[in-house]
Amino acid sequence: TEFIEAIAVEARPRLGNFNSQNLANVAWAFAKANVPATELFEAIAVEAQPRLRKFNSQNLANVAWAFAKAKVPATGLFEAISFEAQPRLGEFNSQCLASTAWAFAKAGVPATELFEAITAEAQPRLGEFNSQALANTVWAFATAGVPATEFFQAIATEAQPRLGEFTSRALANVAWAFATARAPATELF
Repeated sequence: TEFIEAIAVEARPRLGNFNSQNLANVAWAFAKANVPATELFEAIAVEAQPRLRKFNSQNLANVAWAFAKAKVPATGLFEAISFEAQPRLGEFNSQCLASTAWAFAKAGVPATELFEAITAEAQPRLGEFNSQALANTVWAFATAGVPATEFFQAIATEAQPRLGEFTSRALANVAWAFATARAPATELF
């Protein structure tokens, strides 16, 4: 971790020279490596927020995921990501939709309009979601306390014939999510 910490020290004053993918990649890498770098994340938030318009869907999802995973509070950044992402959710693939929902739920950032927009975009595309994306999405909605009975039912219908693809953890998360949301799912239970 000494080398990674040295990268954080070197990168922080140079973040203004990073493009959107560089900013997203650095945030993702530090979160994935579980390296505490609060000052770096705070600097990334300052650099990224006014430039989110230039971020593609994967970069938006990765930044949100990284901040949530690293447990770095950044309400302003999350609000800006929500605002930027909503009209562009059609550009998000299934993994980016699931990751974005997961990140907002994990970070505890209220984003009802974003969750509603994700529902509208994701529901007709649930066949594109792999088992992990389905599990992460339903977990996110239950964790965020977003009422989405029809969406949960659509997820249950999509997931039921594919339950063999789910890991044990994903199965547990799906069961927890449906129980927590009190969503009926005759296909699953």
